[in-house]
Amino acid sequence: MFHARIVSSRGSLYVAAEPTRLDLDNLRTHIHALQPFPGASVQLELILGRPSGRASGKMSAWIEELMAEGVRVTLKEPAEPRARPRPRAVASGGR
Repeated sequence: MFHARIVSSRGSLYVAAEPTRLDLDNLRTHIHALQPFPGASVQLELILGRPSGRASGKMSAWIEELMAEGVRVTLKEPAEPRARPRPRAVASGGR
């Protein structure tokens, strides 16, 4: 799974999806829709899950294509899962 945030002068959009060809193509469509004119500044912030070997190669190629189109791509580390608080023992006492 990936999480993406597109930021441009036209606005921003958040997308979370699996890295399928269809979802990547849809994300590219949204990126271009938020680009006011060809070559205008668009920022894509990506948080990638743990893709398999094949998916990782596809994502890398896709990111390189976007960068060649002038999209500024920033890869971010996934947030560490929050530790759940441990349940506290309740003292039983007579009061």
